[in-house]
Amino acid sequence: MEQKMSLKRTVQNNLFMLRLVHQSAPWLTAASVAETVFATLADFISGTLLLRFALNGISGGKSFGQVAGTLLLWLVIRILSQGLLSFYGQWVYPVRMIRVKRDIHTRVYQKATSVELGCYENPAYYDTFAKAVAECAGRAEQLIQAVKGLAFLVVSFSTNFALAVWIDPVFLLFALIPICTVPLQARRNKLGYEKEMAVREENRRKDYARRTFFLADYAKEMRLTDMPLLMTQRFRESGKKVASILAGFGRPMALLGYLIYECNELLTALGATLYAVWRTLGVGSMGYGDCIVIVDAIDNIAYSLTESADALLKFQENALYIENLRKFLDYEPQLTGGGQELPKEGDLVLENVSFRYEGAHKDALHNVSMRFGAKEKVAIVGHNGAGKTTLVKLLLRLYDGEGHIRYGGVDIREFPLLDYRDMFACVMQDFHVFALSVADNVMLRPYAPDEELAVGEALRKAGLAGEVEAFPEGIHTLMTKEFDEKGVQLSGGGQQKLAIAHVYSKKNRFVLLDEPSSALDPIAEYEMYGQMGKACQDCGMIFISHRLSSAVMADRIYLMEDGRVAECGTHRELMEKGAKYAEMFRKQAQNYEE
Repeated sequence: MEQKMSLKRTVQNNLFMLRLVHQSAPWLTAASVAETVFATLADFISGTLLLRFALNGISGGKSFGQVAGTLLLWLVIRILSQGLLSFYGQWVYPVRMIRVKRDIHTRVYQKATSVELGCYENPAYYDTFAKAVAECAGRAEQLIQAVKGLAFLVVSFSTNFALAVWIDPVFLLFALIPICTVPLQARRNKLGYEKEMAVREENRRKDYARRTFFLADYAKEMRLTDMPLLMTQRFRESGKKVASILAGFGRPMALLGYLIYECNELLTALGATLYAVWRTLGVGSMGYGDCIVIVDAIDNIAYSLTESADALLKFQENALYIENLRKFLDYEPQLTGGGQELPKEGDLVLENVSFRYEGAHKDALHNVSMRFGAKEKVAIVGHNGAGKTTLVKLLLRLYDGEGHIRYGGVDIREFPLLDYRDMFACVMQDFHVFALSVADNVMLRPYAPDEELAVGEALRKAGLAGEVEAFPEGIHTLMTKEFDEKGVQLSGGGQQKLAIAHVYSKKNRFVLLDEPSSALDPIAEYEMYGQMGKACQDCGMIFISHRLSSAVMADRIYLMEDGRVAECGTHRELMEKGAKYAEMFRKQAQNYEE
């Protein structure tokens, strides 16, 4: 992301975020500004005007009763107003801000599910996505705080400026000194942004190394190999790089901070104090109350001028971060659907389909043609890297390739994307069990109480009902122990059965199984495919397996090799042909016999 941004884009980005805030919590920004203006005026009256009134009144001969009466009246007003301000700041604002953050995060998550899978495999895009998620909600609150800060500075400057003009305009000369530090502050802010971006990138690497020590996904490898040594080394290297980055930016930022502080504190505050003392004690032309409050007023004016420039730079800083969110939300997915209604049934046909991953030197699939009948059982077999999983991604429209994939004679790009994908029930080799209830993992959508029988039936067909019935809370038991120490951690085979139960939870046009039996023994696999075959009598079944014994029951088998269809036919036809499929089958059968 570019670190320089035009004024127009800066304004657009901040307004974009303010619109998001307003959509979630109308008038929150305006109410926050009003609260800031009122609080700033109240502080000015209490700390400046009333102090000046009291000191000048006493030195001018007013009675204690006259001075005290005015102060007590203001005290009552301040107590009542402070109650309202506290109510807003401690209750209204936090509740509304939670709603804002929730809605912005929801937008980001909805967008994340609409972008194609390739975006997650693109480092540049994924980096933008990660930054958008990390910053989106926090920047909304920081922007409101920046608006409030600017309102505070405007009110503070206006009130103290008017007071200085009233007492002696010469004091304003001291207040102008900090303007000279604006370029220094701009440079410091820019360095701060560059430092944070550089540190964040290294912290991501450091955090990845840290996660490998406590996430279950890495537990076995971290105990059976020397990976802990390597990850510790990576963690320490990233830590050293972070320290180096902080040291590199720390020196110039420290110098800039020192120069800014000395200009503001030494030249402005001390100069104004000396002039005020001279006016009061030297020539006697200014009252004690004026002498006391004017120094503070000049300091406030100087602070307002300095921080106003800094506040504007904060808007620019916010705009840089908001740019990540806008890029993410403005991204137009390349995979879009049409308006064609899905046919009631039909075959799924591939015609000369090719696909190449971004940055790859050759096609992952090349001129692949296949047919999956509406009620057929089709097996896709082949060694690793043959293109089987890529084929699955294209069938599900996680990617689009060259050539055509048609359903019921219509190109699948003509159908609404979600409607098309809903035709399938899928069990992937790299499936995940969510830290939710058993029922939620079966349905993979918000679970309704009246679906308890459907969940139980799906578990029964998947061969997991007996085990789940023994759980502490049955189908409502949480999977994993991440949020509940009573949660259950299933074995690898149990997890696959839970994933397979989803297939039985809905009416499908096609069931797609991508190596779903990798954690099952051959007998359990045979039983699973037998049950699947019965469940898929009214729909198509596409299964990918490296165990060719499961392909025997298929109506048609495709053997893939190097991204192409090498052989096609029934098990008997391919065995009679005596080519690669027959050779692979005999080798596997021999292994089982041994």
